[in-house]
Amino acid sequence: MANQNPPSGYGGQPPNYPGGPGDPGGYGGPPPGYGGQPPGYGGQPPGYGGQPPGYGPGYGGFGGPQNPPSNTPTVLSIIGIICWFLCSPAAIVLGIIAQSQFRNQGRPDSLAKAAWIGGIVTLVLGIVVAIATSSHGG
Repeated sequence: MANQNPPSGYGGQPPNYPGGPGDPGGYGGPPPGYGGQPPGYGGQPPGYGGQPPGYGPGYGGFGGPQNPPSNTPTVLSIIGIICWFLCSPAAIVLGIIAQSQFRNQGRPDSLAKAAWIGGIVTLVLGIVVAIATSSHGG
């Protein structure tokens, strides 16, 4: 054990780092056998690779492609408009649900407003017509 040499950099030779005592030119260049940056190098130290898939962008980055908006609110609005003549309370409920879904998606909600407002109008007109016909037939 007494005749073993210490590993390099432990008291024997000074380390050969850029600008250090073992580097007469001021910069030692890349170590021998170094073929450039490792694959997947993304600005992180070697050995760490790039950012794992499935994670969003870093701070200040932009998100990738988002899911396309759903057609559900449009379908609900159209069904609500059809329900004006069949069951106006259903038109009101479907229009309000469609409007909240449009707003969650950040889309204009004009069709949904037309569904629930039209449902209210036909409900009121139906009540007025029902009252007028029942009291007039007396």
